[in-house]
Amino acid sequence: MPRIPFLRHEAVRAVLCAVGSGALVLLFGSPYWREHPVHGAVAALACGGFAASGALLATGGRRRRLTGWLLIAAAYCWPFAWLVSREHGLGPSISFFGLYGFFVLFGTAILSYPAGRLRGRGDRVWVVAAAIVLVGGEVVFQVFTEPEWAGLPPTVTWPSGPPIRAVWEIGMRAQAAGQIVLALWFAALLWRRSRWLSNLDRRIAIPVQVTAAALGLIPSIQAALEPGTWTDIETLQSFYFTEGVIALVVAIALVSGALRDRWWELSAPHRVVRITSSGTSVATVRIALADALRDGTLQLYFWAPSEDGWVDAGGVPEVAPAPAADDARWRIPISGDPVSGDPRSGGQQPLAIVDVDGSLRRRPLLVDAVLRAGGQALLTAQLQAAVSANLTQILAAKARLEEKRLAERQRLEQELHDGPQRQLGDLARRLERLTGQVSDPLVGSVAGECRDEVLATVGELEELAHGLLPAALRELGLHGALAAVADRLGLPVRLLVVPGRYPAAIEATLYFALCEGLTNVAKYAPGAAVRIEVTLADHWLRGVVIDDGPGGARIKPGGGLAGIAERARSLSGRASVESAPGETRVAIAVPLDSALVAS
Repeated sequence: MPRIPFLRHEAVRAVLCAVGSGALVLLFGSPYWREHPVHGAVAALACGGFAASGALLATGGRRRRLTGWLLIAAAYCWPFAWLVSREHGLGPSISFFGLYGFFVLFGTAILSYPAGRLRGRGDRVWVVAAAIVLVGGEVVFQVFTEPEWAGLPPTVTWPSGPPIRAVWEIGMRAQAAGQIVLALWFAALLWRRSRWLSNLDRRIAIPVQVTAAALGLIPSIQAALEPGTWTDIETLQSFYFTEGVIALVVAIALVSGALRDRWWELSAPHRVVRITSSGTSVATVRIALADALRDGTLQLYFWAPSEDGWVDAGGVPEVAPAPAADDARWRIPISGDPVSGDPRSGGQQPLAIVDVDGSLRRRPLLVDAVLRAGGQALLTAQLQAAVSANLTQILAAKARLEEKRLAERQRLEQELHDGPQRQLGDLARRLERLTGQVSDPLVGSVAGECRDEVLATVGELEELAHGLLPAALRELGLHGALAAVADRLGLPVRLLVVPGRYPAAIEATLYFALCEGLTNVAKYAPGAAVRIEVTLADHWLRGVVIDDGPGGARIKPGGGLAGIAERARSLSGRASVESAPGETRVAIAVPLDSALVAS
């Protein structure tokens, strides 16, 4: 369980700010609170909530500082709005500037939340427009109006100027329309901003944005529907109470979001340690980092010394991801000290690249803490990825060797066919003609014997060529080649072969393995019923020879059945022999991906 060191300092600051803001509300609005204590409590809690959340954000890192100070300023500006309940002095005049100043500061703070900055021109233009319409408009009103027009007693201090009733009436309508436009504009900016939020920010920002949009829209619509809001003090104070209720919900969302955000920053490194402590693998490390950073798009690349380059999580060579041209992705290189084993030590040995969402640039302390917590796990994962890369190299080399062996068989077959077989065939035909042309019976007999020996030699060469790579396998595929072998051996074989053609190395491997199984049946159980099945499932080609003979087959070093397992391993496959009285199974399985590695 992580400790919470900020409770001692930051929480104290938050409480002090909240108490100060709430006390100002109670002080400035005291004439009204005597008759409406519930309204006073709601207003004090709302103001205190803004101040507390602002204090938490202002001390929570550079990216939150702007938002935090704006919220504190708004929390200390809003109490001045309750000076409207005073009947003397400048209080009522100042109260309107306190209200509108609060909305400008609050809107700017929410638009900068949680990134800590205004994102684009639309945000900045809204801030300027809000200041002009709300604060600037109020200056014009007070210069050209009388306090009685706003429902205030004539005893209050009001800015001097020529009162013009037409300016007041037009200005009231214009400001009401302007407030609605600003509220709708504000809500649209928040909706657009919500689409850019990262997963880490969305869970704390969405409740704040929804309630903040309501705080802008509902009071503006209420003021527009009730013309007496700005001309009757009782109505105006009730209007302030409605704002206070909504503001209290916003304050709760802000405080809970700030606390949950700080808690996540403190607990995220411990989540990485907890997840990786149960078992460290490449997949586990990625899951732990992605969970701690709330980034499902996180990717890991590891340095593989054997490749002298980068590999992905599966050990497959990858081009090192270049730094992103924009802020969409953040690619963090991590180095490790090969002596101390300390990642991120600044050593020259590259370790990994962590590719995360670009929005995490605004949380460098969180990212650094999470990566340090997962440092040892990253070292272990890097070793696993390097081993996987080595294994991939070995399997690729074995597959290439099998391809070369197959190519060599094809070359020898072609050379035998074009060379000795053709020459011996010509010699056999000449001896055939000589046998029919000579008159001496003895010479004819010798020529016939020579012809028979030559033809036998040709047959042996054909058998040898077929052993290297049967022509039937090239021309007819596995089904036709296996059927030919069964006919030649005189075995009653039931063939169930999946249709289709496959890479030559895989077809040859299965063919020779199944032929070895048939040969074993012909040698030790010639009367047995035999079934051959070749199936394809999950990118694996599987073959099996099943007979109902007496059993007893076993793998002997250097024997034919041992060669089946060796052929299978050369293509990352596997083979097995199961033999019992009444059934013997010789099986082989080869992944089709092995052909891709070989190529």
